[in-house]
Amino acid sequence: MTAINYKTYRIKFEKAGPAKYISHLDLNRLFARSLARADIKVAHSEGFNPRPKIVFASTLSLGIESFCEFADIKTAENLTAAQIKNFFPRGINILEVYEPETGFKTIDRTRFHIFVTPAPAGLDGLFAGDVFAEKKPGVNINLKDYICCIKTDKFIDAVLKTNQEMFLNPENIVKAIAAKYEIDGYYIQKIGMYDKNGALFK
Repeated sequence: MTAINYKTYRIKFEKAGPAKYISHLDLNRLFARSLARADIKVAHSEGFNPRPKIVFASTLSLGIESFCEFADIKTAENLTAAQIKNFFPRGINILEVYEPETGFKTIDRTRFHIFVTPAPAGLDGLFAGDVFAEKKPGVNINLKDYICCIKTDKFIDAVLKTNQEMFLNPENIVKAIAAKYEIDGYYIQKIGMYDKNGALFK
């Protein structure tokens, strides 16, 4: 049997609008179905229950809108964005398809825009020093250790640690605000991901 030469392709896409409510598990299924409809033959794992080899750069919390999501797939075909973009539902917008030069492990930090209503005054002071929040039940952390940069004006522009050793969900920023101010609601947008040197991940 002739061995198949698979190539890795990276799909950069947006998860916006109604698609922000698609869970990570459902997103995996959606990609498998959409690529199958586009007649793209994706490499599968071996074993009793083979699955398409689709790897996402990160797991996005439900309700967060993102303009910089990435998925790596393996296929023996030459792949372009034009081949697949019309097979995905509204909100999953295919931006680019290319052969990657770096792995997802190089991602060190992520930029988020956080909007809270009503917008509290004095947030600069809140994040100027130590800010403690519950990262998960029973685990409190100092957000200062995870914040690379944060600016507050009409919205919060935050660059947070999101590597394999230190990972901060932007909703922890909202928890810290809600502990001091009364807010009615919030929404979060993921803007970009970067390596340790601050270079934009691609």
